[in-house]
Amino acid sequence: MSEMRSIITGATSRSLVLIDEICRGTETAKGTCIAGSIVETLDKIGCLGIVSTHLHGIFTLGLNTKNAICKAMGTEYVDGKTKPTWKLIDGICRESLAFETAQKEGIPETIIRRAEELYLSIHSKDLLSGRNETELGHFCLDTTVNTSGEVYNQLSRITGGTICPKIESTNEMEVLHKKVESAVTIVCQKKLKELYKQKNTSKLPEINCVAILPGEQPPPSTIGASSVYVLFSTDKKLYVGETDDLEGRVRAHRSKEGMQKASFLYFVVPGKSLACQLETLLINQLPVQGFQLVNRADGKHRNFGTLDHSVEVVTLHQ
Repeated sequence: MSEMRSIITGATSRSLVLIDEICRGTETAKGTCIAGSIVETLDKIGCLGIVSTHLHGIFTLGLNTKNAICKAMGTEYVDGKTKPTWKLIDGICRESLAFETAQKEGIPETIIRRAEELYLSIHSKDLLSGRNETELGHFCLDTTVNTSGEVYNQLSRITGGTICPKIESTNEMEVLHKKVESAVTIVCQKKLKELYKQKNTSKLPEINCVAILPGEQPPPSTIGASSVYVLFSTDKKLYVGETDDLEGRVRAHRSKEGMQKASFLYFVVPGKSLACQLETLLINQLPVQGFQLVNRADGKHRNFGTLDHSVEVVTLHQ
């Protein structure tokens, strides 16, 4: 805090400010808010600078900034391992190489596996909830306002009823995300049970859907992994695909006109063959559940992915 005080009191519009791991020495909730307030102050001063942080909650604070932009550290997949490229890329990344680093430094495998289980138990449920994506007011770091009804009411009381008009439309998109996540999970998990029952194996992979919101990038853990993804266009139509390069595919989709703020839902599976099967299954199944697909025709000529060259209709009970 003494260092921050010196920086804030001495910074001018001609200053270069470099802050590594801002507010790292306190508990994350209040530390994140202090960090956000400092970023707003530096932005108002108009200085140049870089602020690095692992406090990912700063992306959901609703900061009032004019010039701040978000960058993430690039990664690549080399010799079966995820490694940093030491190059900055555009967008937000909410995941680190913590598990890989722990493994590299000799932390016992049992501890790392348990840590991964704990991480998934929390974040697989929260990634699409208002707890991680709620934002107050206007956030100029190119993220999307996304609130639940309860949070909306709280914001309305705080701001006297004046809230960014994007909230209503993003609420609709949030509902669509959750409906698609539910459908994808049910359809694909049922298919996996069928496939693994035929193989007489008890090691059944779980479908853990993860959201990539506008302005965000896929996490490093997806590099080199087979993923099935759903793209959400602004007109609420879906595109289903599979890839071993999710970051590249997301970048390619967003490079198209009108798709810069596209959001995605993805899950990782063990192997490209299984990814292709589940991709085809979803292309055929999601329209049955009432969702509009822009690549629905792709499912008509993709027999790879249906065991008997037909698709069984799965009825969802929600």
